[in-house]
Amino acid sequence: MKKTTSKNKGRKSVEKRLIDSTEELVASISPNQLTIRDIADHAGVNHGQIHHYFGNKEGLLKATYRQMAFEHGEQLDRRDISANNLPDMALSDITNDYFSAIIRAVLDNKMDVVVQENDNLHVSRKMVNEITALKGLKKPSPEIKAAVALTMCIEFGLTAMKPYIEKVLDLNDAEMEIFIQTIVDVRTSEFKKLLEDVK
Repeated sequence: MKKTTSKNKGRKSVEKRLIDSTEELVASISPNQLTIRDIADHAGVNHGQIHHYFGNKEGLLKATYRQMAFEHGEQLDRRDISANNLPDMALSDITNDYFSAIIRAVLDNKMDVVVQENDNLHVSRKMVNEITALKGLKKPSPEIKAAVALTMCIEFGLTAMKPYIEKVLDLNDAEMEIFIQTIVDVRTSEFKKLLEDVK
């Protein structure tokens, strides 16, 4: 069994602080605007350690989005959320700031940090594969991809637009609850409808 040295523990601790800090920051600051110094200051470490452990900001962003995708998947797994069991609530209410961080990265054209080569951490990819297997198909049909894409559009749209919709339509708390439930019901019913067409 390999012994963990205090140097390795120190490195892991710093890496974790940097990834955790970046995770907090990318939910409210776009990746293009986020600086190495911002991250280092937030983590309470020297900014040179980002270069030392991750190579550059891109390397740290990739590690952060990988961790966020993994955590998102774990949170949904713990709640037994799958293609056959969509929740009666918005997914963004389950997974903290994950959706906001993804939206910011996509708007910044940082697809390489969000979706990485051979990255099977994304729940949407898992759902496509799960439905394909359930339907006994060798590869996913366009309808399966459309059903998952529709769900993604609704979830990301709700995350991005909820504060605006609440303000512009002057929704009180009770109305907002009905609005969200209606959106979630539409998401689930359309998802099921699309999948019924898959042979």
